[in-house]
Formats: sequence, structure tokens, C-alpha cells
Amino acid sequence: MSEDTNNDDPGREEPADEHDEGEAQRGFTFEDMRLAVGDRLQIECTARTGVRRAFVRVVGYVDGISLLVSTPVSGGRRVELVENDPVIVRVFSRQSAFAFRASVLRACRLPFDYVHLSFPTVIQGSVIRKATRVRTQFPVQVSTEAGSAAGEGTMLNLSATGALIHTHAALGEQGSIVRLRFDADLHGVQSELDIAAEIRNVQQAPDAESEGIEYHYGVDFHALGAEDRMKIKSLVYQTIIEQPRRII
Repeated sequence: MSEDTNNDDPGREEPADEHDEGEAQRGFTFEDMRLAVGDRLQIECTARTGVRRAFVRVVGYVDGISLLVSTPVSGGRRVELVENDPVIVRVFSRQSAFAFRASVLRACRLPFDYVHLSFPTVIQGSVIRKATRVRTQFPVQVSTEAGSAAGEGTMLNLSATGALIHTHAALGEQGSIVRLRFDADLHGVQSELDIAAEIRNVQQAPDAESEGIEYHYGVDFHALGAEDRMKIKSLVYQTIIEQPRRII
């Protein structure tokens, strides 16, 4: 069984609005984000810059006037922002995900590179559940506990504690242990995961395309190491921040 147990079944799809994140999205205040100097934010820039997303650090803020952040850098070069450029800022803070629109008030070079953003007035966010799931489409290699290959599949959703796997091959019965191998892209860095999982439930149905059987396996991650746990959580949180519509 996974270390963090809860009532969420990774194999059970719940009807959800495209913005459902465990609680309905609602407005938050700047104080709710609890930003501190040095916190990492994601910034979505205009097409003019040639950079879709970059990361910045909080330098400070003047309440109601300006949020100061470090100059975004991508590929080793600074992103040239100019006054009035619109940006979207996203941040994961504690157990919440936030997003707000701002505009560039001024890009400064002295005494160091930093940017004044307009102070956020409308902040959207949601409280994240303990094991919030996000929709994925990862190819995954599955093998049995004995080491024999069971086949290829697709990871349809992922949480910090489990996943939903779609496959055309039978992987085992409820309670069986399987190994999952898949690649994760964490902020542009490829990382391979090889983890054990316990089958919690199995659903099968005829596959109209292949005239065979398709399977959906809800699995709990089993005996995760600290590094793998960190990678999986980072992957979930990255998806929450960058693609909030994928939250289930």
C-alpha cells in the first residue's frame, strides 16, 4: 500500500468541471498566497518575447502598487520585457495553486536585473487536495513483480499516491504488484521513474477498435523512495500550475 492512504480511488473518474481542483475555483487575496522573498513563480510571457514560460523569484512588493520579481531567464538569456507587456503569473504555495494577470510597469537593470509588475487585484486559486489527480497521457512500460514484461500502456491520470493505467494487456488481479516505468519532464529535464505499484481495482471492456479487451487499472504506488516521491509530487504540482484544466 502507499504511504499516504486516503479515500481517493485513482481508478475512479469523477464528474468534474474543467476548473475543478478539489474545491471550486474562487477569488483569493494577495495575502492568501503568502509570498516570501525568494519564492519561485512561473511567468507566461507574450509571443513577442519568443519565450512561452520562464521562472522568476520574488524580490519584494509594495502593497497595492507593485510586485517586484527577478528578470525572467530562458536558455541562459534574459527575457526582454518592456513596459505594458501583459503576463500571467502562476504559483504553487503550500496546499494551493494560484494564478493572476499583471502587466510590466518597468524593467530595471540597476542595481541588478529585476522587473516591476502591477500589483495583482484579481487572483484565482484553489485549495489542492491531499492527492489531487491530474490528467496525463504518458506512455508507460509495465512488468510483473517477477520481472516479466506485461506490456505497454498509457497513464491516464496521476496523483502523489497513485495512477490510472490503460492497457490492452492483463496486468494482474487486485492486490498484485507491478512495476511502472515512464519518463517525466520536470521543467525541461527528462527523468526516468521505475516504481512499484499495487493494483487496487480493475475495469475491463470490449475495445471496439481492436475487437479485443481494454483494461483500466487503478494503482497505488508501493514503497516509494524519497527521490521518486519528490519527482512524482513535482510532476503533479508542475501540471497543476502550468495546465490547471488537467486537474480532475
